[in-house]
Amino acid sequence: MGHPLRLCVLVSVMAASSKSGTSSKKAKNSKSRNDTAVQGTNDNSIVSKCSMCMLGYFKDDFLGRFVAKPVRRAPLINRGYYIRAKAMEHVLKSFLAAHQGTKTQLVSLGAGFDSAYFRLKSEGLLENTVFYEVDFPEVTQRKSDMIQADELLLKLVGEDSRVVENGIVSPCYKLIGADLRKVNILQCLLEHHGLHPDCPTLLLSECVITYMGVKSSNAVIRWASESFSHAVFVTYEQVYPNDGFGAVMQNHFKKLGTPLMNIQRYRTLGSQQQRYLDLGWTTVCATDMNHFYTTLIPQEEKCRVDGIEVFDEFEEWHLKCSHYAVVCALKGSTVSSLSGTILPGINPRRLEAFNLASQDSQQQDLCLSWRNETFGNGSVKRFGHASASLPGGKIITFGGFGERGNQHTRLCLVQLLDVASGSCLPVEPVGKELGPLLFHTATSVSDDTVVVFGGRTSPYKPKGELLKLKIIPTLERDTDQEASWLYECETVQCTGDSPCPRWRHTSSLMSIEEKKYLIVYGGRAGSDAILGDVHVLYLDKMEWLQVHVSGSPPSPRHSHSCATWNDQVIVTGGLCEDLQPSGDVHLATCTPEPHGGVTVVWTEVEVTPPLSPRYSHTSHVYRNSLLLVGGVNPENNYPPGLTVLDLLSWTWKEYAFSECPLERPIMVHNHTSYLLSKDELLIVGGGGNCFSFGTHLNNGPLTLDISLCRL
Repeated sequence: MGHPLRLCVLVSVMAASSKSGTSSKKAKNSKSRNDTAVQGTNDNSIVSKCSMCMLGYFKDDFLGRFVAKPVRRAPLINRGYYIRAKAMEHVLKSFLAAHQGTKTQLVSLGAGFDSAYFRLKSEGLLENTVFYEVDFPEVTQRKSDMIQADELLLKLVGEDSRVVENGIVSPCYKLIGADLRKVNILQCLLEHHGLHPDCPTLLLSECVITYMGVKSSNAVIRWASESFSHAVFVTYEQVYPNDGFGAVMQNHFKKLGTPLMNIQRYRTLGSQQQRYLDLGWTTVCATDMNHFYTTLIPQEEKCRVDGIEVFDEFEEWHLKCSHYAVVCALKGSTVSSLSGTILPGINPRRLEAFNLASQDSQQQDLCLSWRNETFGNGSVKRFGHASASLPGGKIITFGGFGERGNQHTRLCLVQLLDVASGSCLPVEPVGKELGPLLFHTATSVSDDTVVVFGGRTSPYKPKGELLKLKIIPTLERDTDQEASWLYECETVQCTGDSPCPRWRHTSSLMSIEEKKYLIVYGGRAGSDAILGDVHVLYLDKMEWLQVHVSGSPPSPRHSHSCATWNDQVIVTGGLCEDLQPSGDVHLATCTPEPHGGVTVVWTEVEVTPPLSPRYSHTSHVYRNSLLLVGGVNPENNYPPGLTVLDLLSWTWKEYAFSECPLERPIMVHNHTSYLLSKDELLIVGGGGNCFSFGTHLNNGPLTLDISLCRL
C-alpha cells in the first residue's frame, strides 16, 4: 500500500465527486437532513453516557470533557447506557489482552464524541496500538476543537500531534473526517494515515451502520473483510423490530429522522451472523444484552449497580436489552485468539457449519390476532394499574401510570368498563379520593365491593394499607338511561399482624367452608427486598390470621401471577433474586385451624416440559386449563404469548401473538385481563417506559379470540 499512489487516487476521487452534481436538489436536501439527524444521535448519546458516569455506573473521567451541560437521565436510561459501555469495554479489552505485546489497530467507525481512546490510553492499555476514529467531517472538526482546547486530552493525544483538515492526528491517535458511505475515500484516508492491512485490527460500529442503507453498510463490512488479514468487526445495534417494543423503537428513530435502515433485513441474531458470513467473515459470535448481563457481569458488580439508584422498571430494562445485540465477526488469527474470549459462553457460527433455519425460530402453535375494542368516548391507557370484575360484565380499573390530558403521570382516575354496552365511564369519589397507586392489587369480594391492598406511589414509598371501595350506581338499572357511577373509599383498620408495605405482589380471593379469605403473596418491599411470605386475611372480621407454612414454598419473587383453582392458589412465574425470571408453578392449599390460624401447604408442580420463564403476566383458569397471558421473558428474544397449561396432565402449548404494525404497537405486560363469556380474553391497559424512546400505552382495551386455544 504505497501512500503516494493512494493519495493520488484520493485526490482524483474527490475531484470527480465535486463535479458530479447530477442528483436533484431535493434528494441532496433530504440526504443532508438525514446526515444532520444522524449526527444529532451523537449529541444525545454522549449526554446519556455522561449521566451514567456522573452517578458512578461506569468510570470514565473523560466523557464530561465533551459535554457542555451535563443532564441527569432516568434510571432506566442510565442502566441502558451502562450495559452498552460495559459491552464495548469488554470487547475492546478482550482484543487488547489477546494481542498484548503485539502491534494492533483500533478503528472506531462513527466514533462521535466517544472517549474510549482517552480512557484506555490513561490506563496504559494502548502502548502498541494506533487508534483511528472516523466520523462525519462536521463531527470530527468539533471534536478536534475540543481536544485542542483541553490540556489533558491534548497531552493524551501526544505532544507531536498536528491538526489536519477536520481532525487531529499523532503517531498513536488519528481523528479523521470521512463519510463511511464512500468506502474508497475512507480507505484512502486511513491508508494515508498509516493503517496497515496485516496488523491485527478491531473495527467498531457502535450504533452506526444501522443508520446507513443496506447497500452502504454491507459495503463497509465487505471492505473490512477484504482489507485486513487478521481482524474483528464489532457491531452494537438494534435487533428484533416486530414486537411491541421493537415497533416503539422503530417509530422513535423514524421520528428523529434517523430510521433504522438495516433492521428489517437483519432482524435477528441469526440473520446478523449470516450477514457477516456472507460478506467474507469466517466466524461470527452474537448475543443480546440480557445474555451479556447475565453471563459476563460479575455478581458483585450487579449488586454495586443495584445500589446506585432505586429501580423499578424491570420489564423495560429486559426489553431494551433483548432488542440490542453485540455481533463479533472474526477472520485470520483473531478466530483462534478471540472466539472463546470476546464473547465467552456464546457458540460461534462458522462459515462451513451455519444453519440459519435453526436460528431464532419462534416456537408457536398458532398466531393469535388482536382486535380493538372501543368503549364509548373513553379509553383505558395506563399500565401498572389494577382492575376488578363486577357483576353484569363490568370491570373497574384504577391507578397506574397513564394519560391525563396531554401528560403522562400517575393516575387517580377510576374508570368502569361495561363490556355489554361498550361504554367506559368515569367513577367519581364520594368523599375521600383514591390516591395515585402503582402495582397494587384489587379483588372483588362482593357484588359492589372491591378490596385494594399495597402498591406504591414511588419506589421509596410502598403502601401497606387495606382500602375498601364501594361502587355505587346513581340511576336504577331498569331505566333507559345509562347509569353513572360513584365510589366510596375507606381505609380498613385490620386486626392481627399486617403484612409489610409492598408492591408487585398478588392477592387472591378464596372461599373455604363458606368463609372468604384474601391470600396475599410475595412482592417487593421498600428496602429493595424481594418477598416470599404469604398472608391470609379473614374478610368477615378483617383479621390477618397467623399463618403456618409447610411443604415446598416458591422462592421469593415479585411480578408473578396467581389464580384460584379448586380451593387452591396457583402461583406462576415471577422475577426472583438477581433478576432471574421463573417458570415454576406452585400450588398453595389453605386450611383453617381450629383456634383461628391457617395452614398453607405449598406444592411445586412438575410441568412437562418445563415452562418458559415469564413475569409481569396475568393468568386465568379456563375450563381445565390455566391461561398465562403475555409478560416478559428475558431469556427469549420473542415476548411470551398465550400459554395453555393443562391442569390435569400439566402439559402445555404456546400460542404466539401476531407481529405488531408500526402504527399500532401492543405490549402485553403490566396489564390486567379478563375472561369474557364468549371464549374471548379482554386485555385492559399495558405498556411501559420504553428506554429513551418514550412511554407507550396500549391504545384502549383489546380482545383475543381464544376458542381455538386447545392442547
